Amino acid sequence: MPITGEYTWSETNVNIEVLIPLKGVSPKKLDVFTASNILKVAFPPFLIDLNLFAEIEVEQCRAILKEGTLKILLTKKEDRVWGQLCFEGTKEEIKQRRNDALREREQRVKQQMQQAATKKMEEERMVFQQHMAIERKEQQRMNDIKAQEKREAEESMHKTFSDIKENARGHQNEQTLKVICSDNADENVNAVCFDELNEAEDLLDDLPPPRATTHATFRHTPRLFKTPLRESTVKQEQEFIVKNRLGLKKNKLLNVDKMNLQSKGDEFKSRGDYGSAINAYSDALDADPSLIDVMAKRSVCFIELRQGVPCIKDCLDILDMIKNSAEDSTIEIETRIRLGKAYFLTKEYDKALFQFEAAQEIDKNNDTIIDCLNYAKVHSEASARKEEADKLFSCHDFAGAAAEYTKALEVDPHLIAALMNRSACYLGLKQFVSCIADSTMALESLSRGKKTANCVLADLIFPDPCTKRKWTVTLLCRRSAAKRLLGDEVQSAMEDLELAIQHAKRDRDIDSKNIEQEIAVLRKQLSNSS
Repeated sequence: MPITGEYTWSETNVNIEVLIPLKGVSPKKLDVFTASNILKVAFPPFLIDLNLFAEIEVEQCRAILKEGTLKILLTKKEDRVWGQLCFEGTKEEIKQRRNDALREREQRVKQQMQQAATKKMEEERMVFQQHMAIERKEQQRMNDIKAQEKREAEESMHKTFSDIKENARGHQNEQTLKVICSDNADENVNAVCFDELNEAEDLLDDLPPPRATTHATFRHTPRLFKTPLRESTVKQEQEFIVKNRLGLKKNKLLNVDKMNLQSKGDEFKSRGDYGSAINAYSDALDADPSLIDVMAKRSVCFIELRQGVPCIKDCLDILDMIKNSAEDSTIEIETRIRLGKAYFLTKEYDKALFQFEAAQEIDKNNDTIIDCLNYAKVHSEASARKEEADKLFSCHDFAGAAAEYTKALEVDPHLIAALMNRSACYLGLKQFVSCIADSTMALESLSRGKKTANCVLADLIFPDPCTKRKWTVTLLCRRSAAKRLLGDEVQSAMEDLELAIQHAKRDRDIDSKNIEQEIAVLRKQLSNSS
């Protein structure tokens, strides 16, 4: 229930001033509502709801926030002294005044919205008319330019025809003159023609020989997408090709260079898109299976996706390829560490320890190897004890299972699964306080993330986001059940369920119906108790 807030007020003939101390409440949570005779201020968990003595001018009301105090200035509709801030009357009268004020405010808001819409339509119509005027002006300008160009072209054409007629008339006069003078000029004409032929022959003799012919062949880079390059998105196309390589290869549509595939795989890997990177590296290895560095990068991607089996295969192939070669020992060390991680993922702890020990024989001072070796020994022992406890738990021997889980946690305090299962045992044994404590510790470990233990192996087996969300929901529901059974923490149990429903709604695989039903039961219980 909201708490009634504190306020002070003063008045003049014209204004009402209300001062409200916010008591540390954030201004972001502040909400002020006014109507003709209503003033409502909400700043959770406080609420001030006043039915004013007389009407005010809603449009002229102002709110000022300064130094943690809200100052509200209300303008009276009639200039007179009220003498009191709130209206005093029967519940029916107060309710009727409130409903009338809300109805008037709703009508005023609708009217304002209609006026705003009308104004917007008028502005859009005016803008449209202005655009049309500009278009007409531009069209007229283009028509004038076309008409001017047409006139100039016609004048030029008429002038050309006149020049042609003049030239034709002059040529006809020259022919007539030649006919008249032909009897006296035959010898001169022959001499001139002979000289012109000699000059032409001399020019031909000076010309260089023709150049030799050659053939030029142009080949275009084959592209799967037939769009012009200027219209294509090459980067997205390459990513599509790599991600859909299997279908393209099956239909014989893929022909990509292995170096390009390797570079695309590196790009995907740097962005955290390990699935696409694996596809690119796999295509490159199909083209050339001897690419050790590509196979190593693919095994890293398998580790990141927690796929231990394919990583084991890649690492064993790398060790076979470098066994009889003069490769740097660094490659073998990194491969054996990665192979140990893969065996650790598949819970083959003996093989994981063997690989870490083999890597340590090559480099005895490598801190990463030492940390992995120590944690693998601890975790393998803790996991063995947890498996024994799981068997007892499945047989409903909650006391024995809780004892075994405790031993596992003594070996590896960061084994969240053992802590979760022990909380379930305590719930079955009706040790509600211990159940709440274990559930809280497990939730804190999950919230801290991979920083729980300072080892890459611990980070490797930390639950993925989907599993982490499911575990969180389970722990919150379990802690809520323990609190509810204690009897004096019903409100806290409700908060746990509400937090659980928030996590459950983010995952489609989690059924939240039972949680919603439990929340409804608790709300009913709380309402009955109040």
